[in-house]
Amino acid sequence: MSSDKASTDSMYAASSAAAIDFLTLTRSLKTTKRTGWVISGVSHPESIADHMYRMSLMAMIASFSNESLDTNRCIKLALIHDLAEAKVGDITPHCGVSDEDKYKLELGTMEQIQSMLGPLLGGDEIIELWKEYEEGASTEAKLLKDLDKIEMILQAQEYEAEGSSAKSLDQFFTSTEGKWRTEIGRAWAMEIVSRRKKVDDNNDNK
Repeated sequence: MSSDKASTDSMYAASSAAAIDFLTLTRSLKTTKRTGWVISGVSHPESIADHMYRMSLMAMIASFSNESLDTNRCIKLALIHDLAEAKVGDITPHCGVSDEDKYKLELGTMEQIQSMLGPLLGGDEIIELWKEYEEGASTEAKLLKDLDKIEMILQAQEYEAEGSSAKSLDQFFTSTEGKWRTEIGRAWAMEIVSRRKKVDDNNDNK
C-alpha cells in the first residue's frame, strides 16, 4: 500500500468517525419535543427536528421568490439555526435562563461541534452560519428569523384547528405581532392569522 493511499484511508476513517459522532449527537433533535408545546399541553407535540425540517422547506420556497436571496445559504441557516439544541435542549423564556446565558450555552455547543467536525466536514462554516443567524444582520438571516416565528405560529394555528392543545395558544401569536423583519414574513403571517380567524368564525357559527 502506498503512503498516499494509507494517508487517504486514515483521513476517511477519522472523518467517518467524526461524521457519525456528529449525527449521533443530532439524534436528540428528533426525540426532543419543543418546550412551548409541552408547556401548553399539546398532545403529541412536534420535535425540534420537525420544526427545523419545515423551516428548511420554508427557506427554500421563500428564497425562490426573491432573487436577492441566496437559496443555498437560506437552507443552510434553517438546518443549523437550532443545532445547538441537540445538547442544550429547547430553551424558551419560560425556562428561567437569561438570553446571555442561553447564548453562552449554545455557543459552547457549537464550538464543540466545530471541533468535532473540523474543517474537512464543514465545522468552521457551520459555526459561522450559526453566528450569522444569531446576529440576524444579513438579508438571509433576517428572513430566517421571520421564518422561525412563521413556522411556530403556523404550527400553533394547526394545533388549534385540530383541538390538540389543552391551553390557549394565543401567546404564540401575540409574542410575534409587529416583529416581522421582512415583507415575506409579514405576508405569510397575515395569511396564517387570516386562516386562524376563519376557523374561529366557523366554530362560532356552529
